[in-house]
Amino acid sequence: AIGGARQAAPSCSCWPCHHAKWLCLRHLEAMATDDKYDRQLRLWGSHGQKALMDANVCVLGASPCATETLKNLVLPGIGRFTIVDGSKVEASDLGNNFFLEEADFGKSQAEATCKWLRELNPDVEGSHIERDPAQAIGDGIDFFRPFSLVVASQLTERLSLQLDVFCRELAIPVVLITSVGFVGKLRICVTEHCVCETKPDSELGDLRLTDPFSELRRFVDSVDIDCPDLAQHAHVPYIVILIRGLDTFRQNTGKQLPSTREDKEQFKDIILKMRRTDQETNFAEALENAYKAWVPYSIPEPVQKVLEIQTADSRSDFWVVARAVAQFVRDCGKLPLSGVLPDMTASTESYVKLQEIYNSRAEGDCAAINAHVATIHQELGITAPISREFVKRFCQNAQHVEVFSFRSLEEELRPCNPEEGGLDLEAEAGDEDSLVQWYLALRAADQFREDRGHWPGALCGDMEEDLAGDLAALTQAAAKVVDSYKVEGITADSKHLQEIVRCGGCEIHTTSSVLGGIASQEAVKLLTKQYSPLCNTLIYDGLHGRMQTLEI
Repeated sequence: AIGGARQAAPSCSCWPCHHAKWLCLRHLEAMATDDKYDRQLRLWGSHGQKALMDANVCVLGASPCATETLKNLVLPGIGRFTIVDGSKVEASDLGNNFFLEEADFGKSQAEATCKWLRELNPDVEGSHIERDPAQAIGDGIDFFRPFSLVVASQLTERLSLQLDVFCRELAIPVVLITSVGFVGKLRICVTEHCVCETKPDSELGDLRLTDPFSELRRFVDSVDIDCPDLAQHAHVPYIVILIRGLDTFRQNTGKQLPSTREDKEQFKDIILKMRRTDQETNFAEALENAYKAWVPYSIPEPVQKVLEIQTADSRSDFWVVARAVAQFVRDCGKLPLSGVLPDMTASTESYVKLQEIYNSRAEGDCAAINAHVATIHQELGITAPISREFVKRFCQNAQHVEVFSFRSLEEELRPCNPEEGGLDLEAEAGDEDSLVQWYLALRAADQFREDRGHWPGALCGDMEEDLAGDLAALTQAAAKVVDSYKVEGITADSKHLQEIVRCGGCEIHTTSSVLGGIASQEAVKLLTKQYSPLCNTLIYDGLHGRMQTLEI
């Protein structure tokens, strides 16, 4: 779980002093925002936590998948949620939904699950609406205006398509979850998702070793790397070592950067010759990070695309700052410096000096971006200022900003060629590791539900002959789905269809738990606008413990 609620502190009502009681309450409030969420604050920061606490999540359906997803959003502290479900708790629900107990039998499922979910975290407000999700969608777009995210479970394709149309118009992300037996599907629906903190696992950083800016160049030149003092020599920062090593390499070879294997070995030999003993950790760090000195500076392709996009949403904070950064790049040829300095072996004096150099340059770049932002605001007639903290965050992460575009459900359900962004069914079907057959089976099950109003196998007996009728109907539905792709020689796998019918629409708690965990993780990404989201469909095969992402 991402985060968790602690037990409340003992009541202070017995204290005779009202002032002491007030202090106790203030302490509890501080604990709720500082201590309780400490671990997750390290992941998405205070601004990410604020985004969660401002979130208003609508959950359509109180299924096991939905409640498992919501559990993992309540624990880290979303602001509020609303569960929409018109069903009553049945005996079958008690066996697969962790947030129901025997006393809830016959009660409103929305009310019962809401009650237990609210107990997980007193910071979160929860409400319920006893209404069929289909009716809520049928009421039109206005029902969804107050929400910042919609999580919908077990909807048919028709309802999902209608919901997607509404939420795209409102720019509200949607997470669609389908679970049946040991398999399931998760679909992210959003028009455009702008992220300035994708947080990739890259270690390259933004040190500007291949072309040091003037302040860094002066500092590197001022360091006496040939000093006789062994202790001082062992605390020269590896940044200085690599830049000086590059200087020597350029003098010896006439090349700007090591490119071939021989060049890179020669560069490492230069570093080794600078080292005096095998005990000098700083030179070991320089060798470990030598690759940073031969990778030429470039603007990553996803970032370049962001800077070049002509968007209709030109007045949002993200796009105003992106336009300002694009102007900065045209002026300077590089992105604003991040200013982040990694840990390294160095004397306190030299490390602090390096920090000051990088921070000063980053602040100067950020100030230039703020000036561009002010000019753009004036051009667009925008009076509301952009938070300087957001501009700084954008600049610090400029190397990793990205805009994710998702195909609509309408486009998915109207298959096109792979060249146009559609599913390459022929390639997927020919790949024995692909889970595309589960995708086809689940889509066929959706069409079966539209036609008959229930899951395949839900109203049959347990014998094979009892299931034969539903299996035949499901096979016909699957054939229609496959035919829509206009690919010759591809058929839906009968074993996958048989498993769908055998499950009869049942939801298993273990499957729901896995899908709910993934769905909540994606919901956090969408709400905080941090990390790279799932693009765009995930298929889960619990029978074999496998999953696959399909961009459909």
